[in-house]
Amino acid sequence: MFATSPALAPDRREQLAAALEHGPFRHALSLAIDVSGLGLDRLRDRLAAAGAAVSTTTLSYWRTGRTAPARARSREAVRLLEDLLELPAGALLRLLDTDPGGQPEPPVPFVAWERLWGRRNRVLPLLTSFEAEYRPAAVVVSLHEEVHVGADRLLHRLRAREVVRAAEDGTQVRLVTVRGFRPGCPPELTGTRYCTAGRRESLPEQGFTVTELLLPRSLDRGETALVEYEFTFTDDVPDTSYDRRFRTGVHEHLLELHFAPGAEPAECHGYRRGSPSGPETGVTALPLVPGLPVHIVSAGVSPGIVGLRWRWD
Repeated sequence: MFATSPALAPDRREQLAAALEHGPFRHALSLAIDVSGLGLDRLRDRLAAAGAAVSTTTLSYWRTGRTAPARARSREAVRLLEDLLELPAGALLRLLDTDPGGQPEPPVPFVAWERLWGRRNRVLPLLTSFEAEYRPAAVVVSLHEEVHVGADRLLHRLRAREVVRAAEDGTQVRLVTVRGFRPGCPPELTGTRYCTAGRRESLPEQGFTVTELLLPRSLDRGETALVEYEFTFTDDVPDTSYDRRFRTGVHEHLLELHFAPGAEPAECHGYRRGSPSGPETGVTALPLVPGLPVHIVSAGVSPGIVGLRWRWD
């Protein structure tokens, strides 16, 4: 039988006993924490001393049912929680295994690299060497990007600010793929904020750069982080389009296109594609106002391609 504080009301002890018997996991854990008198900060510190690094945010998510422990490392933390909360061995783990209320959220839907870049693209082996075909560990929740085109009609730089959410415990890497517009001239990463550059690989003949952005700490599932980065383009051919390719859905996407003053194109359109060879859908003519960026904003973006194209003459 689990231990309780002498001052604890009998009905509270009965609620905890019933929750440990019938679940759900989140309710049993929440009651057990309340009964113990330990705050989340103290639990976090004691777990860390026992060799299990779990954030207070994750503990809060577990007790409210927003996420559930699924990986081996998280289940070991639950086993240690049982001891710290003076519960019978296996009491919480049993609920995770048998009660639907304790199961983790379903995986985030994603599409394969082939759909976004084409089956014969030489960048695919490089992409799979970074992230294979498994679902991305860091999922983009919100993306705000600025693309700058100079008076020479060349794409000069890309600035991006992202909110990413961890799809699994231990997430610390966000993978970014950027393509130049002429073979032999892959873009160069020139700045980061809230992250640092990890492994970087380029395919000069394809104009691709694939970069790992390393977060300052590992995230548990459900936690979010900010990342900012800037790429400079080095090709010397006038550009007439830019697109972003999403493996997973994104809650919010804002794409700004900045032209040098007095060098605006004749027209500009936004569009979507399901794949590189697929038809354009949702084509929208965008107003061109001197001194202001062209932009498209989308909510609930599904996996696929979102882009802008323009015509100079």
